[in-house]
Amino acid sequence: MTRRIAPITLLALTLVATAAQAEVPANDLAQAARVRQAQMMSAMFDLRKSRLGFEETVTAIRQSASKKGWRVGPTQDAQAEMTRAGVKDAPRIKVIPTCPPEANQRLARVSQSLGKPIPPLPCRITVLVDKDGQVQVIKMNTVHLARAAKIDQLARVMGEIAIEEEAMLKGIVD
Repeated sequence: MTRRIAPITLLALTLVATAAQAEVPANDLAQAARVRQAQMMSAMFDLRKSRLGFEETVTAIRQSASKKGWRVGPTQDAQAEMTRAGVKDAPRIKVIPTCPPEANQRLARVSQSLGKPIPPLPCRITVLVDKDGQVQVIKMNTVHLARAAKIDQLARVMGEIAIEEEAMLKGIVD
């Protein structure tokens, strides 16, 4: 059985080896790993300020997605779940399961035609209040994923999904 190493683990091992050779202090190495992880997260996720209040943002996303024909599941109240789990002062977070129509089926068709596995989209939009009290909306950065795709067929489908997401969020986020 072959085990795959997570990219961040591989990066950390590379940095450790490099630091050992260059005698880089451990604090500098840890800071470099944190910076790289933050860069990867900013590329993977699209974080934008909402133009609305917290509950209004949740409602607006659900309504906009429904109007566009998206499947919308029950909203998960992550704050309530964290509070039940004993987290004190849990931040306001709600997760809305929603996706453009047949988005993952389109990706599956690309996967089949290429004979290569393509992971499905998580189909989640998160609304939260940040430490400064601003309402933020987070989703997968499908625009970046489309640009990063090395396969034209995959880039086209991801680009189409990104356009659908932008249309659904129009007027809700900056």
